[in-house]
Amino acid sequence: MKNGFVKFLAVCALCPLAVHLSRSGDVPEKETLSASLCSAHARTWWRPGVKNPEKTFHVDLEIMKPALWRMVYCNEKDARLAVHDSTGGRSGVLCCEESLFMEDLEYPVLEMECRDWLPAAGAAWVELKGKIPCIIGKEEALSERLSFTMGQKDQKKPLLLKRAVLEEDGSEKDGRGSLEMSFVRDRDSGGHRMEVKLKSSQYMGILRLELTTPEGAPFPAKEDLFSRSSSSGEYSWFWSYLLNPDEKGKVHVSVNYMTGLEWVDMPVEIKFGMSGLVQDSQKGE
Repeated sequence: MKNGFVKFLAVCALCPLAVHLSRSGDVPEKETLSASLCSAHARTWWRPGVKNPEKTFHVDLEIMKPALWRMVYCNEKDARLAVHDSTGGRSGVLCCEESLFMEDLEYPVLEMECRDWLPAAGAAWVELKGKIPCIIGKEEALSERLSFTMGQKDQKKPLLLKRAVLEEDGSEKDGRGSLEMSFVRDRDSGGHRMEVKLKSSQYMGILRLELTTPEGAPFPAKEDLFSRSSSSGEYSWFWSYLLNPDEKGKVHVSVNYMTGLEWVDMPVEIKFGMSGLVQDSQKGE
């Protein structure tokens, strides 16, 4: 129940028919991005007395990429796919509802939604067409080391990540933010936990943290939590580590992130059946 509306969910049995993707700009054809269909479903919000209930068609796309690439960003405001069905009726426009690149740069997923459009009752298939502008990264980089004191509360230091941000014109620039560290007691073990948060007004392809001792050896801490979030134009990355009870002294923190950034338009043409595989009569003629 939502605002007096009851949600009815119609799930389509999906089977992709074709995925046609071409290279963008100077990107070699063998290194193109591609998209595969994860799922799709229709929603209708209904309540008594409402003649025209809200209807939405929802699609999840998994973005496939060359092994050494990382997805860094999707330009959500320009991500549009036309959607129509086999009956030839009114078309819709899929917009990017949420980019899950922040959740997993290795296996990114796009959630897209079309409002006030559903496949017709007698439709045999649905087709998606359009381009999705993305930023990919081809190289990993490591920031300078920042030194923090074990056990000291509320530490904060400025952070510079060289060539971590891509402008609209394709030029790279440095990313700036802050790295914060705090220490809390772990309720389960009774020991201590080290929490690190990276904050920035710029979205960047953050991969992981590298923790070392002042001598350069790996720092003895176990990462057991990682998350990303965004709110009001600020992006945050959060890590939590379990510490050895007697750990003291200094810890050096470096940020591993993506550079070698490039805009790539990903053309998408996907057709899928509403129930099982449907042959396209125009293919092979």
